[in-house]
Amino acid sequence: MAKVTLALLFLLAGPAQAADEAFAKIQSRLEKHAVVRADFVQMRTMAELQRPQLSRGKLVAWNAGGVIWQIEQPFKATYVLRDEHTIEIDADGKRTERAASDDRGAARIGRVLRAVLKGDTQTMQEWFDAKPRIEGERWSLTLVPRNGPVAYFVKSIQLYGADFVEGVRIVEENGDATHMQFRNSHAADAPSDEERRLLAGE
Repeated sequence: MAKVTLALLFLLAGPAQAADEAFAKIQSRLEKHAVVRADFVQMRTMAELQRPQLSRGKLVAWNAGGVIWQIEQPFKATYVLRDEHTIEIDADGKRTERAASDDRGAARIGRVLRAVLKGDTQTMQEWFDAKPRIEGERWSLTLVPRNGPVAYFVKSIQLYGADFVEGVRIVEENGDATHMQFRNSHAADAPSDEERRLLAGE
């Protein structure tokens, strides 16, 4: 019986250890970039709409500061995502700031999005059960939320890439889905002065 028990523990520990090693490799790739800039194409499919919503723009993800999400088409708007608040700047320059405590649902979505775009694997592991996979230089990661606030609106998240996150697909509990593709990704050691001001709320 002891030998059988040890064998079962070994079989169970093997896949778990392999998953931890794969996750660590993905983490090392994503966290080595202090700042990432990229172009994005986002397609959102909603149950009540016959056609998907398509938008294009640019993003800046700074590990220490947050995310700047700039929509250029079909309209112009900038969203600054931080832990404690979100700032929206419309095409006319009008700013609207929302504290996380004012809209907890939006704050949770914002935190999930920031964790994904910044490669914050620590937060991902805290909120989700992660299933990593590595094939050569490429990787994919499936995140399923554990019981808690995130599970109320997110069903699953799939990420894939190589040196950078190249795509994210978020499936919501209500059936809506968002697919983001990132192109021309490149790293920088620090944000620009303008990016710092935006992330500081100035």
